[in-house]
Formats: sequence, structure tokens, C-alpha cells
Amino acid sequence: MQKHLDELIQSYTTGKQPIRTSFGWIQSTRLALGMSLRQLAHRVGISASALTNFEKREQTEAITLATLKKAANAMDMELVYYFKPKSGSIKNTITQQAKKKAQEILKQSNQTMRLEGQETNQESQKHELERLTRELADNMPKSLWD
Repeated sequence: MQKHLDELIQSYTTGKQPIRTSFGWIQSTRLALGMSLRQLAHRVGISASALTNFEKREQTEAITLATLKKAANAMDMELVYYFKPKSGSIKNTITQQAKKKAQEILKQSNQTMRLEGQETNQESQKHELERLTRELADNMPKSLWD
């Protein structure tokens, strides 16, 4: 159980796994440490039934960070809380949004140009998309996330 939890923690920190365990972190860690429900409840300063409630609430994602922190501290653990960009980095997230925004802008512009008989070719549109994406990502206008 201990080795499994260590491997699980390592896979989460490297981004190979979603940040969840099947039983929740409180119960999984408590069991890996060989700590009973009663023992952890005593260390947290609550009843065993209250700790059972903590574990159930964690499994349903209805637990507070403060409660998780209390449980972590009682097991001599550190609660680590962060947002992990799905795209791999903040920069990639900004670039993806800039590309979406650039596509919206260019779609409107291309429609107008088509109506006026001034449509550009695919290669020009591709280069303009790349240029506008870079510009939006570099300047990050307030409208980027609208």
C-alpha cells in the first residue's frame, strides 16, 4: 500500500495521472500509514464518525480545503493545491486562447472581404492567423478571454 501510494503521488506530480484516488486522499493516506480511523480522528481532534464524514465528503468532492489541511497535518503531510494547465503550460493556454480569438476576428474580416470581392487565398489567411495569434498572445488585450 505504501509503495503504491508513493508511486501514485509521483505520477500525479509528473502529470501522468489525474489528481484523485479511488478512496480519496484522507482514507488512502491513513491506510498507507497503517493508521486506524479512530487514531486519525483523535489526532485531528474529532470523533471517528466525523472523520468518516470527512472521508465520504472528500469522495464526493464536497470537502473544504481547510478540512483537507487538518487531515493532512494530523498525518504529518502537506496539502498541495494548485491549478495544472490542461495544455501543459500557462503560455500554451494563452496561445490557444489567442488562436481562438484570432480565428473569430479573421472569420469576420474574411466574410467582409469576400462580400467586397477581396477574398485572400488560404496561404495568406494561414499567415495572418499565425501573425494575429502571436500578436494577441504577446499583448494579451483585455478582450482575449471574452
